[in-house]
Amino acid sequence: MLIMVASLVLTGAAIFFGYFMAGELQKIKYVAVPINWSIEHAGSVRVMIITGIILFPITFFLASLRLVQDLREINAGLQEILAGRFGRVVTVRGKDELSVVAESVNQLSSEWDHYLEEITRGLEEIANGQFGHQIPEIPSNKLGEVAFSINQMSMQLKHSIAEERKAEKTKNDLITGVSHDLRTPLTSILGFLEVIEEDRYQDELEMRYYINIAYEKSLSLRRLIDELFEYTRINNGMPLELSELDIAGLICQLEEEFVPVTENAGMEIRLNMQEGEFKIQADGGLLVRAYENIIANAIQYGKAGKYIDIDIAKDGDVLVVRIQNYGDPIPERDLPFIFDRFYRVERSRSKQTGGTGLGLAIAKSIIEVHGGSITVHSSKKATIFETRFSSSGLNQAHTAAPDIVHNEFKMLPTVLPEQGLVPEQRISPQHRSLFQSRVAAVSMIVLLVCAVVLFSVKNSFTSSLMVKLDENSDSDPALMPTSGNNEMVLLTGITDKGYTLLIHQYLFDGQILIIQYSMKHSNRISEAQWVKQSVKPTFQLDSSTIEAVPGIVTDSGVTLAKNGTLNFSFNGTSPPDKFLLKVSVNELILFDDPDQQQILTGDWSFQIPVVKTHIRKANGQSEPL
Repeated sequence: MLIMVASLVLTGAAIFFGYFMAGELQKIKYVAVPINWSIEHAGSVRVMIITGIILFPITFFLASLRLVQDLREINAGLQEILAGRFGRVVTVRGKDELSVVAESVNQLSSEWDHYLEEITRGLEEIANGQFGHQIPEIPSNKLGEVAFSINQMSMQLKHSIAEERKAEKTKNDLITGVSHDLRTPLTSILGFLEVIEEDRYQDELEMRYYINIAYEKSLSLRRLIDELFEYTRINNGMPLELSELDIAGLICQLEEEFVPVTENAGMEIRLNMQEGEFKIQADGGLLVRAYENIIANAIQYGKAGKYIDIDIAKDGDVLVVRIQNYGDPIPERDLPFIFDRFYRVERSRSKQTGGTGLGLAIAKSIIEVHGGSITVHSSKKATIFETRFSSSGLNQAHTAAPDIVHNEFKMLPTVLPEQGLVPEQRISPQHRSLFQSRVAAVSMIVLLVCAVVLFSVKNSFTSSLMVKLDENSDSDPALMPTSGNNEMVLLTGITDKGYTLLIHQYLFDGQILIIQYSMKHSNRISEAQWVKQSVKPTFQLDSSTIEAVPGIVTDSGVTLAKNGTLNFSFNGTSPPDKFLLKVSVNELILFDDPDQQQILTGDWSFQIPVVKTHIRKANGQSEPL
């Protein structure tokens, strides 16, 4: 719009300058001939109009030339960003809105370039094995989401490598443990069999003694192999034969089975159960094995305590079984590894002081494959093994299979070419015709002409609705309008107590009289007080007006916070076409708060010489006289 106005001004100035230049050029002999011919045949007005029509597109093009160049520069910068080449600086002359846009484009390109360098550097660090490197993340930003995904990937890679190393170490420990535990009994078996094979025994009794030792070692070897096979089978995701199982009944049965063992050890198992049912879906054979291993471990290491207490209870929806002994405590350094394969607190790995080191590992695997958990707490007072199961059913999320990471990384959408086009065929705004940019200018010109016409029509209609009071009317000169172009014509203004009642205009058609008013304030009242204040004057007809115009009454008009209308009717009587309206206003109702009001007394009375301004038509509408 500014360019269009500037073009019109330049065109007018050029025509005005050409008008005076034509007069001077007419003094030149050869130049005056075509000028005089044009004026004689077309007329000076027509020549100026045609000249203006020709000059306007030229001036418009010249005025918009810098704008077009700046837009092309910005478009070139955006094309560079679209091609993935960040860091280009868009240069725009001037200090207008386009310079702000160019600055934003430069800032965007610089920030993206810097942030992509951060991401690239982070990826290089990760590629070099620095998985702990974190790329700065910008919240609520798509590139920030990319950085977040890369950081997540880096942490996951770090975790995966750590898990892999842990698995490798566990495998090596397993091989070492299995080798040791298999070699020890096998060495004994081979040694005694060699003695028998070479007849190095004194008599049959000694031979039977050697055979018995070899047999016991073979049984120990078979037990170790069975436990190792069972542990491997459970951890490889063996199918479960699920059925409804009463944990309380299972524990009671195990207590009876362990009576001979506990009596030989000089111990006693004590059961403590809450009332209610303790049923879950489980594989009974596996759970029996798990609790056998835990109770056997408690008997073996808790002989000094004489008792084994087994508590069965419910914690909400969770079934809890606690097996506690009162023997020597487990050292704190060994507690985190108590359920590891082949781990034994007694470091000599002697069969006289412990088992194979697989019992608790097997128990833990069985408990977890049923969706439960097992923990251990040890102190000088007691050692407690606690298992917990959900009574609502088997948690299928807990399996013995290797952990699978479920983190899904969001993939940012790839910017694709427009449908049906290869990248080289993408439509570029820079290749569009300059004429297409002039369509908007033509539309603006048409809208401007329509607006001028409508504005003129509006003035022709509204001017007849505005009536002014005679110059002799009693009014405040300081409040009178200084221009005849005011939308609302001021009739009178009365000031008192810092408040001013303004009467702007009226409409009188012989049946109704409508007066428009508003309230203002002087410097005696602060702007802050005025903003939150509501002011409503109390209007009352003067007795002289009631006598001069019989039947005149005040109707309820439109009352707003600081302005409104005052309506009068005449009870079906015919009022005179001219009369003096006197209204007494001796108080204002002030509302500083919706729940509180105060009345301010003063004198804002006014009088208006009313003249009939409209006539009432048959259809009930009023039209100006």
